[in-house]
Amino acid sequence: MRGYEYFKPKTIEEAIKLMGSVEGAQYIAGGTDVMVMLRQKKIAPRCMISLRNIADLSHIDTNDGLRIGSAATHGAIEENEYIKERYSALNDATTRLGSRQIRNVATIGGNICNAAPSADTACPLLVLDARAIIVGPKGSRELALDDFFLGPGKTALSKGEIVKEFVMPRFDESTGSAYIKHTRRQAMDLPILGVAARI
Repeated sequence: MRGYEYFKPKTIEEAIKLMGSVEGAQYIAGGTDVMVMLRQKKIAPRCMISLRNIADLSHIDTNDGLRIGSAATHGAIEENEYIKERYSALNDATTRLGSRQIRNVATIGGNICNAAPSADTACPLLVLDARAIIVGPKGSRELALDDFFLGPGKTALSKGEIVKEFVMPRFDESTGSAYIKHTRRQAMDLPILGVAARI
């Protein structure tokens, strides 16, 4: 694995500016997917721009529906009582995703932006009518998650854009949701099939 420069911006604006000024850059948050791709030589960036220290990306706001910053970890989502009660499909996904160590590092934004068909949080976010708030060199925009995924490994993100947060509407107490997955073994494994529903 070759070496690379590592930048730690403190704001979204600084990260976007770095992406535009440094050749061969790659955003990284938790790094659980990016590091695997580096080892497998699927990507070879010249530098990494970490999103981990950007406070505006790690929030969980339950005041009006649900807003989850893209750098919020699966562990933080799993432990949120409001999400357990009102957005249980998302709790189901994060609770069963990898080991405790992985959940404490891996981010929801990384899981979604990787656009892997096996992404555990994709199905729950889709059935919970999630929208992605995207910021980039040309400003901000909002996109339904249905339109965010363009295919395996492909998203609607343009060069330099960052998913700031995922926004979901408020559901009343009579609404329930769930996520189940089928894996090869009863252990930490990627799903062969994942299914989510909201009623």
